Amino acid sequence: NGSAAKGHVLIVDDDRFFTKVLRIILTGENFQVSSAVSLAEARTLLRGNRFDVIISDLRMPDGDDGLSLLEQLRAEGNPVPFIMLTGFGEVSNYMVAMNAGATEYLNKPVRAEELFAAIQNCLRPADPEP
Repeated sequence: NGSAAKGHVLIVDDDRFFTKVLRIILTGENFQVSSAVSLAEARTLLRGNRFDVIISDLRMPDGDDGLSLLEQLRAEGNPVPFIMLTGFGEVSNYMVAMNAGATEYLNKPVRAEELFAAIQNCLRPADPEP
């Protein structure tokens, strides 16, 4: 019927306006959306839910960063697709994030269509196209 949820997305970002906009856009596209404004909150949500994609800002207010969340997930053997967002387009961050197991890396401000493409890419089955 087309109204089935496409997936559960976790947004980890302390920018409440950005999160709100993202939530509206994603909900409109039939995604179930949860959000956390801190890594502590994100970790709590991750304990009780299964997510299909995580979108996290690299810079977080609680002295930690999105990278440590990604590293923790990978260390726990959690392969959830991870989209890293950063307002700082440093190449070194890109390399570090990709090496840590990020699926996608986008610079803020991110365009909606850019983010959708990244999410679609994350949700695509891993098997190669025939």
